[in-house]
Amino acid sequence: MLLISRSTSQFYSIASTMSLPLKAKVSIRDNWEKPECRAQESMKKLKDVLGLDVYCEPQWQILVSELGSFWEDKGELVSSVAFFVHVWFEALTELLDDEAHEAWTDTVLTKVRELTSRLNLTVEVSENQRPSTKWSDAQLGFILYIPKDLIHQPAQYFGLFKEQLLECFEENRPSKTLPIHSTTGDEWADVGAEDREEELAKPPKTGDQAPAVDYLPDPNTMPKPSALFQQAPYHLFVYTSASNRSYKIEIECSHSQTLEVLAEYLKRWTKTNVNRVDKPPAVEITLNHAASGFGLECDKLTLHCENRYGPIYNISAAAILNLVEGVFGYERVYGDSTSWHYRRDTPFKKR
Repeated sequence: MLLISRSTSQFYSIASTMSLPLKAKVSIRDNWEKPECRAQESMKKLKDVLGLDVYCEPQWQILVSELGSFWEDKGELVSSVAFFVHVWFEALTELLDDEAHEAWTDTVLTKVRELTSRLNLTVEVSENQRPSTKWSDAQLGFILYIPKDLIHQPAQYFGLFKEQLLECFEENRPSKTLPIHSTTGDEWADVGAEDREEELAKPPKTGDQAPAVDYLPDPNTMPKPSALFQQAPYHLFVYTSASNRSYKIEIECSHSQTLEVLAEYLKRWTKTNVNRVDKPPAVEITLNHAASGFGLECDKLTLHCENRYGPIYNISAAAILNLVEGVFGYERVYGDSTSWHYRRDTPFKKR
């Protein structure tokens, strides 16, 4: 969705408002779509300062569904969300325009240009009554979390957004090394014995079974997908494919964070392809942004080697399976020569 044209995005915006309450539709028109509304004005101001396009297209159907219980007037709900976005744009613009934060500005520009050609803002609902913001490589930009509360004056969070924006890249620094002490294939660097103290023990098997489901669930009372997919069991699939001078491994998982950590680790330890002048990574590592809208930030990790010149770099499926089983604690359910199905019944604990 992030890569569609403006005209196409307007089509989806119109389509997504068709089943909304009338007051919400009118408020979207007045507080979001009109070029002279404050949200659009602040977006234009940010674009002028940044020198890049700015994209934000809230999923109003989902936002109204999640926040509707807190707002009797759905028009005010939409107005509040649009106001939050306006305040966020203003906070980011002030930081980018401040010479004291020149290094931080360079980081923002580098991040945006590495992932896409524009600054993207995704609007989601927080799990609590506090708004927040963060950077997400999987979402190709920033995320703004709207609080589950009745907030008429989002301007009070201007300072909070500035503080969190300044800290968001510090939070994304590489985490501690994962405990892989031997790898196979030319593309992965070896991890030395100094990492042994960080070794994670595989969680013991438990006899816990998923509760029996006797009745079909009510879709109106089920948790939202982003919360639902945090619950075990987690399912993970690994697929391999090969062609002439090309090798690919695809990893699908219902738990987004598993893919994010795995991608971060592999990017950290992949070697450089010395056969090319531009010296890219030997393995192209891509996190696929989930377009389903089901609450997953990412749903697939792709590892790809294409060798047109020189010796072939090879991706080791065995190394990936070792990570999945030995480090992440997934248990194999099925496997053949080119595909493997894993499952983890114990949820990960928060640090």
